[in-house]
Amino acid sequence: MFVWTKKYSVGIQELDEQHRQFLAIVNEVLDVASIKNISRVSLLATLDKFLNYALYHLATEEDHFARFDCPPPGHIEAHDNFRAKFKELYMKAREGDDATRHLCAEVAARFAGQWLLDHILFMDKKYTECFHEHGLQ
Repeated sequence: MFVWTKKYSVGIQELDEQHRQFLAIVNEVLDVASIKNISRVSLLATLDKFLNYALYHLATEEDHFARFDCPPPGHIEAHDNFRAKFKELYMKAREGDDATRHLCAEVAARFAGQWLLDHILFMDKKYTECFHEHGLQ
């Protein structure tokens, strides 16, 4: 289980709320993936929700970067790497048998949760000053 704490705050309410929601969905995927007899439809619906939210969150940050012309070096590339890896796991889950689907869902959630926490600490906190200068609080 992944837990958001104040040390992960970037000082921007909108993004902190998105980070908390992202982790809540990670935990939801972990819970669903652990249910052995869950239907394929239910597991994939949870993964779909997760993929859509992750893409929405990354797009929100990137929209702010474009608007304020202040992407930290390597930030968008890190997002692109995340998208590629997550989509690879997502597709394996969609196309695999039940065991593969559960395993890929769990691996995707663990990867995404750890990636997000590390990404916040080492990448996201670098945009706080720029975003504050442009009125995001």
